[in-house]
Amino acid sequence: MRSTLVSILSFTVFIQTASAQMSVTTVGATEAMACYQDASNQFSSDTANCDAALERRDMTRADRKKTLVNRGVILNRAGQYQRARLDLDAAIALDETLAEAFLNRGNSYYLGLDYDNALSDYERALALSINKPWAAWYNIGLVYEATKKPAKAIEAYQNALDVNPNFTQAQKKLEKLR
Repeated sequence: MRSTLVSILSFTVFIQTASAQMSVTTVGATEAMACYQDASNQFSSDTANCDAALERRDMTRADRKKTLVNRGVILNRAGQYQRARLDLDAAIALDETLAEAFLNRGNSYYLGLDYDNALSDYERALALSINKPWAAWYNIGLVYEATKKPAKAIEAYQNALDVNPNFTQAQKKLEKLR
């Protein structure tokens, strides 16, 4: 059964990892929707719904790329950064303009302590006009903070607040660094 694709983005900040991630969903495909819900739930680390969705032969290309991103979010949360990167690489291979895939692959790199590649992917997400740019700016701030560049971290957190003045996580980081 082919479903009509409707994109919905959900922004989640994970307390455990302190990085901003974005999940992507489709409405209509049962397993793909369940996968999205799992990716949106910050306590879920089960990929079974995503696995089932990706096994479907009738899954559209659009559903597949978004389900790969969602499984990547879950795998990052579970600490399986290399597996997450494989899914996010596959999503990018299907659509090189999928900004959320770059943001989440950046998280895989960041969580794996590969800050150069993380920064590159966060910047690529911004260049692709990610729907919630404050998430990418916040993560850029995290990279600069981790690499002991507080002035650049402050600038990135301020950029996050410039596009979303209500983003309290960035405000807290700024208060800590100033």
